[in-house]
Amino acid sequence: MDPADAVIDRVRVERLDESVAGPWKTGDSRYAVVVEAGGETGVFAPVDELPAALVATRLGQSALRHHVADHPGLLRRLLAELGPHAEGLGRWAVGVLDCAVWDLHGRLADLPVAALLSNHPARRVPVYASWLSLDLAAASTADSVKATAGEGFAFTKWALRGGAEAAEMVLLARRAAAWAGHRVAVDALGTWGHLRTMEVAPLLDSEMVRWVEDPLARTDRAAYTRLRSRSEGLRVAFGERLSHLEDARGLLEDCRPEAFTFDAVWCGGITEARGWLGAAHDARVPVHLHGRAFLPAVHLAAAFPDAAEAVEYQVVWEPRRQRALRGTLRPDGGHVVLPDRPGLGMEVRR
Repeated sequence: MDPADAVIDRVRVERLDESVAGPWKTGDSRYAVVVEAGGETGVFAPVDELPAALVATRLGQSALRHHVADHPGLLRRLLAELGPHAEGLGRWAVGVLDCAVWDLHGRLADLPVAALLSNHPARRVPVYASWLSLDLAAASTADSVKATAGEGFAFTKWALRGGAEAAEMVLLARRAAAWAGHRVAVDALGTWGHLRTMEVAPLLDSEMVRWVEDPLARTDRAAYTRLRSRSEGLRVAFGERLSHLEDARGLLEDCRPEAFTFDAVWCGGITEARGWLGAAHDARVPVHLHGRAFLPAVHLAAAFPDAAEAVEYQVVWEPRRQRALRGTLRPDGGHVVLPDRPGLGMEVRR
């Protein structure tokens, strides 16, 4: 069937088979969102319980009878359905449904999603590694950092929470860079706040730290503008906590981050992410897509290599997520190869 003629017949949520994708641990995503049209099925997985429930109880019904290929129209319909609740969890749920529809579109067209987005997608996408659960102060950390960096990633990212003294935080960052043998990115996970950030910022050598990601608990335009004016030279990154394109545009224009790290699903899906990539490109801010939605991020980075640089690969969590999928998408020499199968290119294991 021509994708232009196909309309969505059914949307459902499936619980993944623990005997195949488990055993489950706390925090594992356990659901798949499935969309049907024209005798074909599109799917996005794994999905957390709350966005899956919102699709099952509300958004899936709104998507019925909508044309598969009309992605902007579907996005508008879903956001209108959520109204004032179209942020946070609402955006996340819209995003997972949007990705399932893109997978369906690709299967109907017999093309990878990246080839629907671009006539000449890149075959290989650079990735960087993050390991945010690793304690940089632990005795065995040096070996873990060296081993991860030795796999050839574009660079690595490590968590540096704000509970320690400023001098200790700087020492840990310096050690991580030395162990990795390159400049590292640091993720503050929203724990530093203004005072700690201004205290640490002058001590962080740009030859050691690529950026500090999410130093503030909220990604607020006024807060980051003030932080930028008071912490001259601080290289920051943000994006995953944003819900609206206009907020993103304002932050990109006023704050000029070192990297824009939004998530391809949390922002509202592949359809919405195209606008966010365009905003970053216009502002000349490099995008390093967040790794929570790794497979959609790889397709977006392949389709828009001038806007998106290395994609985050979460070295502990991503292999657990991919247990739900038939086949794997693993880095080799700092890159992943774009799947050449239709849609997103991975099948759910059942």
